[in-house]
Amino acid sequence: MRKNLLILLIVITIIVAIYIFVISGAFSLFMPEPEKPEITYGEFPFAITYEVNGEMKKVEDVIICEYDGIKNLGTAGKYRAWRSKLKSGNERVTLLRIEEENKICEITVSAGLPEYYMGDFIQDKTEYEKNMLDDRYLGYIEWKDGIQTGNTISKEEVYERYNLKVIEMDFSEPVENKFEQ
Repeated sequence: MRKNLLILLIVITIIVAIYIFVISGAFSLFMPEPEKPEITYGEFPFAITYEVNGEMKKVEDVIICEYDGIKNLGTAGKYRAWRSKLKSGNERVTLLRIEEENKICEITVSAGLPEYYMGDFIQDKTEYEKNMLDDRYLGYIEWKDGIQTGNTISKEEVYERYNLKVIEMDFSEPVENKFEQ
């Protein structure tokens, strides 16, 4: 009886250990790493033209992209990581900032993805610019009493609430990168 209980306990322990190993993604340690990029740094000018209250405005800046090594997503595997920042030093591209009593509202737009600029994202420039005009890249950030709230907001809602419309986004061409082991 004790022997059967001990065997059952060992089997359960092994099953739990395997389950934890799989769920934690530890098996990804044995997965091959993606190839390293030949080009690891780039600077890419961009311009965003928009209209607010009938007035045309333009934001121009440079997005700096750098290779950030290989990251591990556990069960999803390993990937090439990139980081980016704006040359202006701004944290984000802000199109409109409204300060009220105890809250600040900002309408922001993405400067683009470093994967695109560094040739690690397969999409041509025209398709990319069209996708960047999608609502996913237009943000609404609100601070109330120093606490950040807010999320993405539709283009229609931005226009209705703030009379702001993005007219054109002009991004630099991506580099033609090579990836080698």
